[in-house]
Amino acid sequence: MQSSATTYQRAGFTLIEVLVVMAILGILLTLVALNVKGLNNDAEAAGSIISGAFVQARTQALSTTSAVRVTLTGPRVLTFETNARCSDTTAWTTLTDISTSMPDGVNITAPGAAPLPWKVCFTSRGELPTLPPSVLKLTDARARTRTLTFYLTGSVDNQ
Repeated sequence: MQSSATTYQRAGFTLIEVLVVMAILGILLTLVALNVKGLNNDAEAAGSIISGAFVQARTQALSTTSAVRVTLTGPRVLTFETNARCSDTTAWTTLTDISTSMPDGVNITAPGAAPLPWKVCFTSRGELPTLPPSVLKLTDARARTRTLTFYLTGSVDNQ
């Protein structure tokens, strides 16, 4: 009587092989994630934040039928104030509900304008009585820039 030996062929992977492949993929994905992190554009993010704050200031002027003034007093400082009219020179009240927390390393400049402070005022109709002295230029730590342009209709263009 002859015994029949059954031979089994190995199909699939061992647990060790699967773990080694997962470890290698994990290391590669970590390297890719660290390289992709640098693709974010701080100047673009700051442009969106500040543009949104100007839209909020204009909306505030329209909804309260009062003037809202935005003043650039430093490379990272925008203040928002309200009063009855843009032509008023005293009694401006600071608005605390509009904020512009920008990414680190982003500076705001007003090229071609007189020295700071740079000001723009939205009337109770949401318009600008006069064009601002210049555009606002945002520059991040990697020298990427965005430009905010203002129009008499009160709109803000983020380029």
